[in-house]
Amino acid sequence: MYIQVQNTTKKRNNQFRVQTMSAGFKEVKSRGWVVDDCTFNQLRDELVTNKYKELDGRMNKRGKQFAVRAGL
Repeated sequence: MYIQVQNTTKKRNNQFRVQTMSAGFKEVKSRGWVVDDCTFNQLRDELVTNKYKELDGRMNKRGKQFAVRAGL
């Protein structure tokens, strides 16, 4: 589970991402922000984690070589 924290009173540098709510509260306090000014949104796991090592053909170099030869 990933939590995105956004400070609604700041215009720049106003958001960060943590894995737990308690870590979010600690980070808010370490930055000196007020907790009431922040919004906490849960992010979907697919938006955060990259799974480049899965065997779906994207990382297959031989397949890319033959695709270039074929003109794809």
